[in-house]
Amino acid sequence: MAEEQNHPFPHEPGPQGPEVKQPHILELKVPPVVIFGFFAAAMWGIAVYFPVFDVDIPFRIPITIFLTVTAGLTGGYSLHLFLKEKTTLHAHKPQDTGQMVVSGPYRHTRNPMYLSLSLVLIAWAIFLSDLIALMMMPAFYGYMTRFQIIPEERQLISKFGDDYKDYADKTPRWL
Repeated sequence: MAEEQNHPFPHEPGPQGPEVKQPHILELKVPPVVIFGFFAAAMWGIAVYFPVFDVDIPFRIPITIFLTVTAGLTGGYSLHLFLKEKTTLHAHKPQDTGQMVVSGPYRHTRNPMYLSLSLVLIAWAIFLSDLIALMMMPAFYGYMTRFQIIPEERQLISKFGDDYKDYADKTPRWL
């Protein structure tokens, strides 16, 4: 049972055979940029209307700028690689992926575009100077992993088989 829980792709065949779970209704339904916007708005709302954990963060602006620029460069380069390889940018149609991209930031993380969104949210929370806003990040990671990344990975395994599994074994999902 413990082996099943640690299986890297929960909806793939495990030690006891294939799971017969139906995909969750939220899988690949809400565009990642909408989820990003929801979390950014929620963070702002918390900072403005419930400033219970408003803190003074030294170097808040330089840190915010650094994280945002890093996110922009990483996300922009990742998009460039997808366009260069003529593969889909549509997060809801991973089955349309033309080929695997494993160079550039994809050598260090399987999801540099989602990592970029998370860096911007972290920068936003720091800019807002609110610890509760920052504490929302695990919910963002959890949602993106469960309803976006794992379903994408299932599609990529279906399309690329052992090549994707080997890549996933060597490259972390986030960092």
